Amino acid sequence: MKTRVVLFSLVAALAIGFASCSYTSKTMKSPNNHVEFEKADFEFSGQLVGEGVQTRVLGIDWAHLFASEDAAIIDANAFGIPIIGSLPLKTSQSFAIYDLMSKNPGYDVVFYPQYETKTTGIPLLFQKSHTKVTARLAKIK
Repeated sequence: MKTRVVLFSLVAALAIGFASCSYTSKTMKSPNNHVEFEKADFEFSGQLVGEGVQTRVLGIDWAHLFASEDAAIIDANAFGIPIIGSLPLKTSQSFAIYDLMSKNPGYDVVFYPQYETKTTGIPLLFQKSHTKVTARLAKIK
């Protein structure tokens, strides 16, 4: 009886071992893209200003729920607005960067934006954030 139990256990263990999941993956190296710029490679603007407003009711921005106009900074390799310096941390700051770039078409890079945010209201019930961004924009020569 003991040999049957041992034999059955061994067969069950082998069956489970052969029926286990397998994972196969393939990877490809991505090239190392690195471009160095000098100050002389850019044509700078003066200080420019953009503004962004975000209103949240019950913690939700209803005005931008389905249609958003912001400067999405997702990844260095993703499509977005290149910003040198401090990245926008709040959504109203992204709206301000978007407004800055919309009012000044033809520029390629935002250099060292400075944010001034004023928030009023009661958190989670009604909150309004007004952000003013000041930055220099640049065109690549």
